[in-house]
Amino acid sequence: MKFGEVPIADARGAILAHKLYDASGKLVFNKGHVLSLPDLAVLRRLDMERVIVTQLSDADLHEDIAAERIGRAVAGPMVKWRTPGVGRANLTAAERGVLHVDVPKLELINNIYDGITIATLREYSLVGAGDMVALVKVVPFGVPQARVVDVERIAEASAAILRILPLQEKRVALIVSGTETRRERLLKSFHAPVRQRIQGWGSQLLEPTFVSHDQDAIAAAIRAHAGADLILVASISAIIDREDIVPSALLRAGGSITLHGVPVDPGTLLMMGYLDEVPVVGAPGCVKSPKTNVIDWILPRLLTGERLTRANLVSMGHGGLLKDIAERPMPRSLTDG
Repeated sequence: MKFGEVPIADARGAILAHKLYDASGKLVFNKGHVLSLPDLAVLRRLDMERVIVTQLSDADLHEDIAAERIGRAVAGPMVKWRTPGVGRANLTAAERGVLHVDVPKLELINNIYDGITIATLREYSLVGAGDMVALVKVVPFGVPQARVVDVERIAEASAAILRILPLQEKRVALIVSGTETRRERLLKSFHAPVRQRIQGWGSQLLEPTFVSHDQDAIAAAIRAHAGADLILVASISAIIDREDIVPSALLRAGGSITLHGVPVDPGTLLMMGYLDEVPVVGAPGCVKSPKTNVIDWILPRLLTGERLTRANLVSMGHGGLLKDIAERPMPRSLTDG
């Protein structure tokens, strides 16, 4: 591929690099136009002697063909692609779900050749059907075919560069623990926001269970809901330590703790664990807020059927500083300085 200024006589079949206007300012040819023999006659009548063009060789691919092949290569399960032209491939979600990106492979692809670019939403974004999740853009008017083949080989070596894990309809249990005198207040504060989220994600929230805030009562409630697909425990007080009441109750019920203290704020006090294959989430107080917090990052992934590991949770620290929630007992503004 050659790019640069050439005599008009050598420009036949070349791709015009920039828009051309006549002396009155009227557009004559748009950029990307393939110059034909009659086009060269037009340029001569405009007293032009040279023109800036791209000239492709047999070893090159036109931008639209390259974008189509790259888009097809990186689109995994539940990802659609289409090529509207101008070197683009638009990749969209076929269903509502969570976007998964093979980030190391994506970075390899973006480093292959100047002008081959793929921009995606952030990994684990919750997307709706039809939402754009990535854009392939081939910047020049053509690229070497060998570099596109490199992209295809990297994509073949990946389970999928881009894929959507669809949200599944799950049965979610909500256990609220506290004192009897605060039963109604606690149920009211937790039930509505949790129900709104769960139903909004296409799952069913079971009737909440209220128990006293002690290990035995919470452990019994966890075991009683072992048939649910997901268990949320929301309590009168936050989980301060791995040996606090809720984590201890999960262990007493026969479960395991994956992590207490997730690097996402609001929501660092969340506990993630499992009772066999059933996720058990010790919810932080911010679950009561409609604003985005750690719950909105974790629950959708669990509702796709993904099993979250400690490594998954720890990796959330990058980008985990979310907008503060003013309703918190101690907003960030009160801890500054």
